[in-house]
Amino acid sequence: MVADLLVIISNVAAATVALESLLRAIFFLMGLALVVQSLRVAARRSELGPQSGTWIKPVMGFVTGIAFLGFSSTLSVILGTLFGAGEVVAAEDIFAYGRLLLDPLDASGSREAVAAIVLIIQFIGFLAVARGLLFLNYAASPGGPSTLGPGFTFLVAGALAVNFPVFARALASLANG
Repeated sequence: MVADLLVIISNVAAATVALESLLRAIFFLMGLALVVQSLRVAARRSELGPQSGTWIKPVMGFVTGIAFLGFSSTLSVILGTLFGAGEVVAAEDIFAYGRLLLDPLDASGSREAVAAIVLIIQFIGFLAVARGLLFLNYAASPGGPSTLGPGFTFLVAGALAVNFPVFARALASLANG
């Protein structure tokens, strides 16, 4: 039963690489659509004047679209802001930190399962960053729900999940004093 669970986790982790590539292509198309839509809204706002609304929605749509068009760069900027380095660390780097917590897993041969789980966490963080960007875009909609707080929450939580091994190191250093 446990062996089957480990195989399932490993298969899901292996699929995340292909899914991430697919999502990057989808994010590019979403960014393109957001940029075109924001330019159309800005042109309409320019033609009709101030009575047609504010500039916040087209500007935020344009910024969000550009963030999706260059999602890799956007992710690097967010990671650089939070961690001081813009690179995503490998899932296996979790074993370089927190030896007291992970040494028992080495003895039982569960190293691959832990690395696979960390890879899945990193993929979920990738999705959370994208969702945070969409929430920030929705925050500019007049009369819509206030999604500014959730947007920033998803961005920060997603960045922490994307660089989960570094986050785990920070938690381990806090626990060790």
